[in-house]
Amino acid sequence: MKRWMVGGGIASLLAVVLLMGALAVTSFAQGPTLQEQDGQFPSYGSSIQVDDAQYEGMSEADESAALAGLATITPEQAKAAALKANPGATVLKVELDNENGALVYSVELSNGADVKVDAGNAAVLYTDSGGDYED
Repeated sequence: MKRWMVGGGIASLLAVVLLMGALAVTSFAQGPTLQEQDGQFPSYGSSIQVDDAQYEGMSEADESAALAGLATITPEQAKAAALKANPGATVLKVELDNENGALVYSVELSNGADVKVDAGNAAVLYTDSGGDYED
């Protein structure tokens, strides 16, 4: 009887560990989340990181031109990713932005959403529906 209880206890412990691991993987697989970084919010987990100091003091036009050389997807690909995540909307504006060190396309849509698309892999990082975050 003792042998069965010890074996059952180990099996139960193993089941709990496996369940916790599965939950951790599921949570991680849901993708990047907003986070605060160096007191700045939001911070996106983009695949292309930008050194903010390098672009300090540049005009917006000069910064935009320099950032364009870093992006590995086109504005058209960013639009397509934003539209796929927001069926029925149309694109109003697309800009390449340095968002607290992350290179993203900001895609403004007709439904009021501002979609942040990773400029390296076209992943949708965040969608601001208008009331989620204020500058």
